[in-house]
Amino acid sequence: MQNSKNIWLFAISLFWQAALRIAEKDLRTEFRRSYEVLSILTFSVGSILICSFAWSGGSVGPEVSAAALWTILFFASILAFTTSFTREADRGTLGGLKTLPCSPLAILAGKIIYGTVLLFFVECVLIPFSIIFLNLELGGRFPALLLVCLLGAVGLSFAGSFVSGLVMFSEGKTLLLSFLLIPVCMPVLMPSVSATREIIAGSGISEVVPELRLLTAFLLMITAIMILTFEFVLEE
Repeated sequence: MQNSKNIWLFAISLFWQAALRIAEKDLRTEFRRSYEVLSILTFSVGSILICSFAWSGGSVGPEVSAAALWTILFFASILAFTTSFTREADRGTLGGLKTLPCSPLAILAGKIIYGTVLLFFVECVLIPFSIIFLNLELGGRFPALLLVCLLGAVGLSFAGSFVSGLVMFSEGKTLLLSFLLIPVCMPVLMPSVSATREIIAGSGISEVVPELRLLTAFLLMITAIMILTFEFVLEE
């Protein structure tokens, strides 16, 4: 029993080491070519500024602010995940990934970590701009909003990385990714918008537990789908 446990722990350790190395490689590539990150940040901040000007700098309802914030984050995620697996396919480096001594799920996990870090970085820039230009009064609820945004970023990363892997061999993959992400990300966007609206309206983290449970349920569901299918997706 002890030997079996040690083998499992060793396998899990190798899995996460491979995933972290792949995520580190992608993040180094992304920030080395900083114009891609800057384009995502420019789009996100510019969209918030346009919303502020459109609303004449006045306060709007929590539902409008929450919907605007997550709409911008969704389109920022499209910009981020168009370079996830498609960059590997276009550059011919996908074969190198397949030869790594790790499972296909470790490759996917690395892409998910990369996407989560990138989206959370965008959120850390976008949320302060939203507070300033959309006149959000959070008070001591900023950590709750950050937690919701982090879980939403994880959900978008799961969905975006998986869909990016599905379309990486397709012609017109960028357009196809955009269309497929809309229905796949709905189980993430709807509870995220609802939880963000409640927090902006004055609720604490305890009031948005049902929405957080929905996000967790989606993560468990898509994880099960990826475990069953992604090995075939990577081979095809």
